[in-house]
Amino acid sequence: MISDAIPRSTSDPAHVSFADGYVFHVRGGQITAPGAPCPCGELEAVHQITSYREAYPQAQLSLTDQCNMACTYCSFRDRVHADGKPVTIPLETVVQGLATHRERLVEEDARYSRVDFGLAGETMLVRHMHEEVQALVEEGLADSPVSVVWAGPMVTNATLSMTAELADRLGPPQDISLDGPKDVHDRVRFYTGGRGGTYDHVRPVLDRVLARHPDMGVSAVLTAYCTDFTAIFRHLFEDVGARNIYMKPVNATHDKDYALNAVTLPAFRQGYADLVEHILAQPPEGILARLLALNSEDFFMRFFYRVKDRAAQVYRCGAGKSGTYLDTNGNLYPCAHFIGKSGWHIGHASTGVEDSDRTRYLDLVVDQRDGCSTCPSRYVCGGGCYYQAVLANGDITRPDEVKCDLIRFITDLAVRLVITLREEHPEVLDALPAPYGLTGEALAASPEADYRPAARLLADPGHDEDSAIPLGGPGRLRGGLAASAGLCARLALDDDQLAVRLDLGDTPDAVRTVRVRLQPLGSGAFTLHDLAAQQWPGEHQWRATRDGARRLHAPTDRFRRVPHPDPVWEDAADVDLFWEADQVRLRLPLPAHGETGAGLGVNVFVDFEDGGWTALTLHEPFAVLDRSRTGVLRLSGPENPTGPEAAGVNGRMPAGLTPISRWAGLQGNTC
Repeated sequence: MISDAIPRSTSDPAHVSFADGYVFHVRGGQITAPGAPCPCGELEAVHQITSYREAYPQAQLSLTDQCNMACTYCSFRDRVHADGKPVTIPLETVVQGLATHRERLVEEDARYSRVDFGLAGETMLVRHMHEEVQALVEEGLADSPVSVVWAGPMVTNATLSMTAELADRLGPPQDISLDGPKDVHDRVRFYTGGRGGTYDHVRPVLDRVLARHPDMGVSAVLTAYCTDFTAIFRHLFEDVGARNIYMKPVNATHDKDYALNAVTLPAFRQGYADLVEHILAQPPEGILARLLALNSEDFFMRFFYRVKDRAAQVYRCGAGKSGTYLDTNGNLYPCAHFIGKSGWHIGHASTGVEDSDRTRYLDLVVDQRDGCSTCPSRYVCGGGCYYQAVLANGDITRPDEVKCDLIRFITDLAVRLVITLREEHPEVLDALPAPYGLTGEALAASPEADYRPAARLLADPGHDEDSAIPLGGPGRLRGGLAASAGLCARLALDDDQLAVRLDLGDTPDAVRTVRVRLQPLGSGAFTLHDLAAQQWPGEHQWRATRDGARRLHAPTDRFRRVPHPDPVWEDAADVDLFWEADQVRLRLPLPAHGETGAGLGVNVFVDFEDGGWTALTLHEPFAVLDRSRTGVLRLSGPENPTGPEAAGVNGRMPAGLTPISRWAGLQGNTC
């Protein structure tokens, strides 16, 4: 049992020592094997700034407090009419809220933002407002610095979308709530007025949406009513077929019988331990499929990835520090969960956030908080949920101690899962999503700085005899376990065209698609902000299959609606493609040079039939192509396509690169 190894000895706040000799090094995030030297003497800095900035600052517009459901754990239901507020937001309040949000975007020189149409009520009840609110978003943020704004209803209970026409309007990045099997779901999610559970209405909508969008988000709230988290997960994964699952313990005061509290804590701990055991009981492809099906921000998986990727969280989230969370009366709150909670607003749409209130949240740096500064989970936690702290203790500075106990247990469980995968299934650990690495120069730069990877593609006249760049081998696959022995690429630059030759190796039929991504570079063309937000502005992308080559017709709209439209691929007549039995040859035009000496970001991806993929550079988003010389290209830099050595037990990262998870010039706001 994986949980048998969790009892541990913590002789100091810098190390977590397990009984079998493995050690988790709290500050650096490394996991070292028994007998390995301690790496703490040469720790790199925790590259964090306390003036928190989000990669895509959020505005939450609470359009309505109305809801057709009366979920047991809903805290918003008791806040309808609180502080004399209207049930539905006046449009002039929306305008004020967007003006306040715009001020924050200008202050932070933000490149991206998202505007959600509420969480307190069911926004599909006021869908007649959506078009007008969308127009107000576009008008209100028109002169802001953002390049892209995503706006729309991000979450729905789906009970108002039962017709085919309405169901077909749903899709990623939205979430639909389903708390598990029918008996589990209907116990806590039911209609108002005693009209019964909602499972039978939600399920057909979800089935229809998943048939069109397999990556549609499905979220489940975990309560003490059912701590068999394995049964909940299996229902969502096996019966429903969800592949983007987010499960999270309920936020509630300790007196509720469904809450996480001192009495129910052992059951929550056992529920998570059993879930991990269930996942590990599968064959390797089953382990990988289940881990991939859990969203990276699922409550357990966020800690797993932070352990695996050596994250350094000095804040739990952006609450009170970033974003605009607007109630129907214009009050601003530190996060969506606080909306409507009397006495906890931090400003008003007409005047903005009070500086003193924002400072209170900025002061919550994990290293400076009593109870957090010596906690072994501090850098994978960031200090705990401020809203749950208020529910438990009435104070944002005092985390819920019961939740802290669960987080410490989950952190240890995550460490043991990383160790088990590295020992027994290293190919699975390598195939999971991994962060990009940053050079020391990038770690010291501001988010507005141009991003330049260490990887280079250089023409080398003497390189013709040995021009193959291996793409397969240990640590070189993501998302699948397809055999890739012998897979390699040869690249050449000639007359402003890129020639790509792929030798498909021992299993050519396993290759489904070849993709080429070209990213223009130059002043402001691609910044660290773009990298942190996982956006590729101005990119050119081609996709080749046995049926031909296509070019991605990328959206250029500044204001983009939620749900996102499907990508559009158009035939690429200007690409020469030859797909033979065991070889693919591509020749495609390069975009105009742009700034002299700026180079061009290039990456080549190979997609496999099992859903996995590999790339020319895995640890950086692309290599910089030097266009000053033509000829056969060689790859230089820290990327080692023959299989880098594991960094401790956690994962593989080439020497000279630090995981971006240890740099938070920008962070994603995790709910």
